[in-house]
Formats: sequence, C-alpha cells, structure tokens
Amino acid sequence: MICVGIKTYKKDYDHFIKARKGKMSISIMDTFLASLRSVGTACTLAGAGMYLHRRNFIVGDGKRTLALISQQLTIPAYLFSNIIYCDQNWSHDACPNIMDNVSDVWVLTIWPIYVCLCGLLVGWVVNMLCDTPKWQRKSVLAACGFANATGLPITILAVIHGALPDSSTLGTVDPNLFLSVYLLLYPVLQWSLGGWMLSEEKDEEKVITDVNSEKLDELAQLFEQKPLMQGPSPKSYTNPSIDEGSEYVGNRIRVIDTFFLVMTRVFQPPAVGAILGLLIASTSLRGLFIDLLNRGDGAPLEWFYDGIYRVGQSAVPVNMILLGCNLSAAQMKKKEKNNKLLSMKTMIAVVIGKMIVMPIIGFASILILKGYFWDIPLDISASFYLVAMVVFLTPTANNVMVMVELTGGTSAKEGMAKLIGLQYLCAPIFLSLTVSIAVTVASHI
Repeated sequence: MICVGIKTYKKDYDHFIKARKGKMSISIMDTFLASLRSVGTACTLAGAGMYLHRRNFIVGDGKRTLALISQQLTIPAYLFSNIIYCDQNWSHDACPNIMDNVSDVWVLTIWPIYVCLCGLLVGWVVNMLCDTPKWQRKSVLAACGFANATGLPITILAVIHGALPDSSTLGTVDPNLFLSVYLLLYPVLQWSLGGWMLSEEKDEEKVITDVNSEKLDELAQLFEQKPLMQGPSPKSYTNPSIDEGSEYVGNRIRVIDTFFLVMTRVFQPPAVGAILGLLIASTSLRGLFIDLLNRGDGAPLEWFYDGIYRVGQSAVPVNMILLGCNLSAAQMKKKEKNNKLLSMKTMIAVVIGKMIVMPIIGFASILILKGYFWDIPLDISASFYLVAMVVFLTPTANNVMVMVELTGGTSAKEGMAKLIGLQYLCAPIFLSLTVSIAVTVASHI
C-alpha cells in the first residue's frame, strides 16, 4: 500500500557515509523477477475478467456498468483515500504529510506534465509514420501519452524496495513515498486531458447545437418574434433590427455552453477525488479523517474514511477485470475486415513507442537534468531518480480502457483492448529489461 507523503529520514553523517560505502549492487535477476511479478499480478487480474466474459457473466451493458462503477466510484475513492492515507499502527512517529519537505522533490509535482507531453509527441510521430486515419489519432495519442502510474509502478517499486537490504541505496527510502508526489497531478491530468481527447466530437457538437437551439428559441419568444423557418440561426427571425443582437447573444450562449461542456470533461469524478484529497491533506481537515496523533483509528470521521478506503482498494482489480473482458470480446469476435480497428502496423508502432522509445527518453532526460539542473539530496536521490524513470516505462494506463468503454464505440474498445493486451504481452521482456536499466542508473548516478 502506498504511503502518501514525503518523510525525510534523519540520520547522522557517519551512518549515512557508512551506508553509502557499504551499498550493495543490485542484480539484474532481482529487478527482472520484481518486474515479472508485477506483470504477472496484472495478467492474473485480467485473466479473471476474461473468465467472467467467457462465462457470459459480464457482457454487453455489463461492461459499461463496470466502467461506470470504476469511473464514478472506485477510482475517485482510491485517489482520495491514498492522498490522505496514514498507516494506523499506533506508532509514535508523526504521519507523513504531503506538504512536508516537498522542496526537495518539488519537480515531481510537475513531472507528469513533461512525461505526458513526451508521450503525446511519441504518439504524434506514430500517427505520422503510420498514416493513422483521423478518427483513430486521438486513441493513439492517449495510448502513448498516459501510462500506468498506479498499480503496476506501485507493485514494481514495492517489490524492489522490499527485496533489497537497508544498506543499499534503494533499500533505505521507499520509492513509493515519492511516487505519491507524482500522483498528485497525474490523475487530474489523465482524467481531464485524456477524458477530453477520448470523448466523441459528434456527441459534443450535437449537445451544443441542441442546447443552443432551445435557448435561441426562448430568446425569440422573449423578443416576441417567431422564427420564419426551423433552425437555430438568429438571422432567420423576422425583425432585422435585432439580428445583430440575436447573433451576439447566440454566440455568447454558444461560448458559455462550450465552457460548461469543457468543465464537465475536465472535472470528472477521478480528478475531483484527487483534488479534494490534496486540499484535505494540505490542511488541518485531514485530522478529521485520520488519527494523526496516536495513529490508532481515533479520528472523528475515521469510520467514513475507512469505508472510502475499502471501496478504493477495488479500483485496480475492477480496471484489470474490465480490460480482461474487452480482450476476451476482441478474441471471440469473428475475424472480419473492419477499417475502424487499429491496424497491426499502428499497434506495433505504439508498442515500440511506449516500451522502447519512451524509456529511452526517460533515461536521457534524467541523465541530462541530473547533470545540469537537479540537485537532489544524496540520501534520497536513488529512490527519487528511480521513480522519475519508472513512470516512463509502463504500458498504457488501464484507466484509458475505462475512458474508451464510456465514450468510444465498439471498434474503439476492441482496438484499445488489443493494444493494451499487446503491451502486456511484451512487458515481461521489455519492461523487465527497462526496469533493470532504471535500477542500475538510479543506483549509480
């Protein structure tokens, strides 16, 4: 379980020097097994979804219902509860606070912007090289731009940290503490920009047109004018003296409606959950939900938080089950030519972009920034750099599948499911290799 917040480990200088001198090298086999175990866990969860779909337990509208449960409930609960989390273990140590010592790793708060921009750039190159049809380009951009930053990285980092002795550079500080800082902005970015990108443009235009038509008709009645013909155009009204005013008001209504439509896309439940969690974690309100003093489940609203926490723990399994259902649906469908599906050429290009090109960009970025710009304290540098690289390495986020399930057509769901499934199929090789490189780089820079 990810423990949110930054905790600076206070050690005297002699002990720190001893730890640095006595650091142990990390074997390739350790990191390979850690990444393989993480991928195996994800595949097992997806296998459960395939089983449920093959048995006809989750089919048709059942998949959409599962996606709605994930988007509207489990993911917001997961993000909210993780941000304000504090282990209630009756410890005398103060609960880690998300705002404590952020100055040391402040760059991780804006790092998601850079990572997503790099992914979108890779997706744009893939679209250009593969001549991707216009209606498929947003799916490719989302697949490259938004990586799995929760379940898979958490498992990888936890296994690596747990498998290493305290004398090693990565065994001293839990990398998941730094991943929590990265996750402050990333969910908001993913569900706002990603949700907007994967929404259907036709539906949005239809909603805006319908709303404008109704409001312009009300405007005509207000001026006691009746339209000569059907349609939302202000110039169709009989009184020419109000044509310009009607057109101005019509454009204003259109801008307002578009603004509210954008806001509904941006502030989706997962983004709202992350923002609320951040606001509570950074104020004294956190003490209402979490026992910050005794760490003994004694907060006034701890019972409420415990319920949200338990609901949130089902987020990752639900997402992977949904992915498994869509993979099963794609496999069971009869083989037929469908121009709306992503071509194999495009899918292979996305896999190369996500599993090979993105890691290279991540490694190069860290080496350049560390050499010329960043000055991270030595006692936390290895864990910090590992987190900054790991977020470049993972396959497409499972949440993208949830977005597509809620907004895309049947072809889009099957295409994205195949694309994510292909990445997980390649993950035991590519992910294990790139994680091993990341651990080596983090341990020696």
